Amino acid sequence: MSYEYGSSSSQNFTFPNPLREHNVFLGAAAGISGLAGLILLFQARIALHGGSRTHALAAAVVAFAMIVIAGYLLFQLFSQLRFFFGRGRPVGLAPQLQPDQQGTSPAAESVLKETLRQQALEYPEPGDPLSSLLYYLVPDLIYAPRPVRGFAERQFQSGILTAALLAGLLVAAILGGGGGEAGARVSGWVAIILLVASAPGLLNPKAGTPRADLGLNVLSVPQMAGLIAFSVLGPVVIALIGSALPPPPVAIGTGTLLLLLAMAGLLHGLFFAAVLRHRVAAPSTAVTTIQDTWNISVNPAMLSAEFMRAMQDGWWEKIPNRRYCRVDPEVNLQQRAGQFQGSMVEETQPVPFVIDGGKGGSDRPFSSGNPAIITGINAYALLLTLVASVASFLLVGDLLDGSSGVASLLVCTLFVWALARAAFDVARFLTLRFDFRSTLIWMDMSGSYTAAEVAQGNRYTANLQTSSQIVQIEGMTFRLWVAEVHSVAFGKDGQRFIVSMMGQPDLANGLAQRLKAFITSQATLVSFGSTGDQDRAQRSSMMNAQLNLGNAPLPFDRIPPADGDQ
Repeated sequence: MSYEYGSSSSQNFTFPNPLREHNVFLGAAAGISGLAGLILLFQARIALHGGSRTHALAAAVVAFAMIVIAGYLLFQLFSQLRFFFGRGRPVGLAPQLQPDQQGTSPAAESVLKETLRQQALEYPEPGDPLSSLLYYLVPDLIYAPRPVRGFAERQFQSGILTAALLAGLLVAAILGGGGGEAGARVSGWVAIILLVASAPGLLNPKAGTPRADLGLNVLSVPQMAGLIAFSVLGPVVIALIGSALPPPPVAIGTGTLLLLLAMAGLLHGLFFAAVLRHRVAAPSTAVTTIQDTWNISVNPAMLSAEFMRAMQDGWWEKIPNRRYCRVDPEVNLQQRAGQFQGSMVEETQPVPFVIDGGKGGSDRPFSSGNPAIITGINAYALLLTLVASVASFLLVGDLLDGSSGVASLLVCTLFVWALARAAFDVARFLTLRFDFRSTLIWMDMSGSYTAAEVAQGNRYTANLQTSSQIVQIEGMTFRLWVAEVHSVAFGKDGQRFIVSMMGQPDLANGLAQRLKAFITSQATLVSFGSTGDQDRAQRSSMMNAQLNLGNAPLPFDRIPPADGDQ
């Protein structure tokens, strides 16, 4: 499969849908949820005529909630049927400047320039002990894009929490709180406490954000120690005060909670199976660098103008480059000497990236995980949707029958629905990845200048004299960095991250030679360039020569006529 993109006049890219398979499962889940909601809505309607209206209205609320879920899934499906990248997309690697704007930004200085100067990509160190353990177990994960790293760290913490809860639940089940009603009460309270502890980490669908936005860790050392202590001592303490405790508000059995946690643990396991089987090696970070020393006698700002013309000649499909920095060198001719510095950073239009040109069956990496396992995650999400729909049927049945186990079934149903949504989010995040290639170019010049004046023509014998103010620059440092950049974005408007770089020596050498040839060929003296100026200068020279020789003036018929003379 290859990229398809629009014409240069529209400047739109139409990408092949990376979520095509995901949309199939999402549509099936929307159909199951919507069909189940309609059936339950008719059941609630029938119950309104012949049964308790309170229970029938509660059943109608459940049915309406399922229809809302179906609508949410359908709207998500419709929004990701096709992906258009119009003007200004994908987003730039740093804040962009307007064509007539000068300046720079902290991102251009600290990220783009430093990346090119050091020829290295920055990989933030793990921010907590569990993340350090993750990168110790999976060293290659450090080279993944930052959103994938943040997602993996979050999932790893949630997986550790799930394993700790499962271990604590097994310990509590083994130690127990005795038999009879007291034992059931102890088990019920233990299950509720463990369920509440698992909710923040297991049911967070917004787990795919970068590391900087995650906030607090899902599982810290005090939390883990508290879980272990509660698993061992909790049932005993609850048993001691069991007579003073009321019956648990939600009768969740140990076996039910064990099943829910196992379902959550399976999702974490599928995520890491997909990521681990899609490891990436250490990327290339090569950059072509040119440094030279130039002696010029013109304003160095002319070099910036020629650089922009050279960049415009290389626009891809006539689409303007992304300009991140423009600092023109300033020269004050009122001062005898001074220093100057200029800098320009531009990126060509990011275009779809295809590995090896699509030869040999290779194509763009559609996902950040193994495609087969991602299909398994989609199928698992669909299965969870089916289980949640069945649980919703049972919940409506209990509501209409007035059963006492409605609260526990409601909690379990909500848990499964949230887990199904989290599974779809995991599959979507791993799949929704767009790869681009572009060329990043940074030109830098600096040095010292001396202001001078140059006169042309003999002051005593010539009638034609000119003078020019010039800038004399000795030993200007010229530097150029050029690299082909491979970047990725998660989502159409997602932030773009550089994942690898490769030098372009031919482009760099050609650009440096063009700039040097231009700046060293510029004249420093004022001259007459028009045809009229040249004709009148010739007439003046001939008359001046005759006068200096003391001869009679030339006849008018031998004097070249000036422009406008009859």
